[in-house]
Amino acid sequence: MTKQAGFTLIEIVIVFVVMGTMVLINLPRMMNTLEHNDVRGARSKVVALFNRAKAQAIETNVGSSFHIQSTMVMITQDLPGGGIDTVLVQDFGPAGVGLVGTRAVIVVDPRGVVTNLGTATASIALSKGVHADTVLITGFGRVMSR
Repeated sequence: MTKQAGFTLIEIVIVFVVMGTMVLINLPRMMNTLEHNDVRGARSKVVALFNRAKAQAIETNVGSSFHIQSTMVMITQDLPGGGIDTVLVQDFGPAGVGLVGTRAVIVVDPRGVVTNLGTATASIALSKGVHADTVLITGFGRVMSR
């Protein structure tokens, strides 16, 4: 009688049960990490979008506005003949990240200076689950994140 190499069905089932148990144990930690990464990614995107609004105002020599809504950021510019042009819309809703700003609109003039803050600082709070982050924008148009 020849001996055949391989695994028995019981050995394979035991391996799958052990692997499944390990995945279930680490699933909450993995979900926590994913939420944290979503908030950090959204923070980086908000900083980049505000910098884009500043660059758009400087490049076109026309002021731009940075609108903050519950799950969305929008960049608009006034048209020379009247009206408003929507430059960019970024929706953070699909990622589940919420935004709350101390100002609904931040206006940037053609020099890249924020005109509706004075010496104050606007903050944009980003959150998902238990994770939160903040972006600060000064009246001079400087962006900082905490």
